[in-house]
Amino acid sequence: FLSPSSLEVKIVLPHRKEIKGMGIPKGITLIIGGGYHGKSTLLMALERGIYDHIDGDGREFVVCDPTAIKSRAEDGRSVHNDFIETFIRDLPNHKSTKDFSTEDASGSTSQAASVSESLEAGCKLLLMDEDTSAANFMVRDALMQKVVHRDQEPIVPLVDRIEQLYEMEGCSTILVAGSSGAFFEVADLVIQMDQYIPLNVTDRAKEMALAYPSLCSPHTKEKPEAFYRKRVLLPGPIGSKDRIKVKTQGLDAIILDQEPLDVRLIEQLIDPEQLPTLGAMVLKAHQKYIDGKRTLGEVADLLMEEIEKRGLSVLGKRDFCQVRKQDFMAVMNRYRSQKMKQKR
Repeated sequence: FLSPSSLEVKIVLPHRKEIKGMGIPKGITLIIGGGYHGKSTLLMALERGIYDHIDGDGREFVVCDPTAIKSRAEDGRSVHNDFIETFIRDLPNHKSTKDFSTEDASGSTSQAASVSESLEAGCKLLLMDEDTSAANFMVRDALMQKVVHRDQEPIVPLVDRIEQLYEMEGCSTILVAGSSGAFFEVADLVIQMDQYIPLNVTDRAKEMALAYPSLCSPHTKEKPEAFYRKRVLLPGPIGSKDRIKVKTQGLDAIILDQEPLDVRLIEQLIDPEQLPTLGAMVLKAHQKYIDGKRTLGEVADLLMEEIEKRGLSVLGKRDFCQVRKQDFMAVMNRYRSQKMKQKR
């Protein structure tokens, strides 16, 4: 991506060909622009930038932090013992959001859980698209906060927490914003897509935002207790079975002991062979590593270490392909029969 800004970087390829490109620094980055000008296309290129691409593909020039996770709303997904109080608290039914579980999450609770789970998985870059996010999770403007006072709203929107997310956890955010300017105030970089060409418009966006203070909510200065808590995996029924069939349905589901694990909205899974790999990892985790003491992250690390040392053949006899620790943890978080508890 060519850029006329100070973000221009030079990349020297192995065959000594030099190209110019644009680097996105750590922090909070907005991608803006008109419809059909390439905002979501750029974000998709970044989310796929965790993978290598063949020469000539074009995407080999788009490289992303390998821990990057695409976060979105997932109405109806299950949530296991997540700490989501940073974003959602004081629910009318008095249900705790410090240790939150549900079999049917709303858009906002599912996205709050997604952020918590991503951080637990070691994510250092969150990728978000306004179009696939829960509107009330992202922002509440000043007018809405006057009509429905903060004391009556359980949700602390992302715009109020996004700076603290970077300060406390070192986790950057790249966000596609097509309809709301509320994030201009907190953004470190604003990229405008103009006919698929990215332009650095940070200074202009910041200057123009000063004339529209009503777009921005009065950000909370209260620092959260935490953004996530580690969770311990508890042994389950499949761990004691000798023969478990693992089936898959394209990129939609992993069927483990006749239970479907819906993975349609784990958007960085791109190869159907990744699903049987992840299913075999879930099975191996239960048979070898889940003991009621190890956290989800520790089990994931042990699995990845064994695969790195001995190869994918440790998972079984069929053909498998490489997946990330973050992918395995995302699947475990959507496994409805999986029991967890927060580490004390």
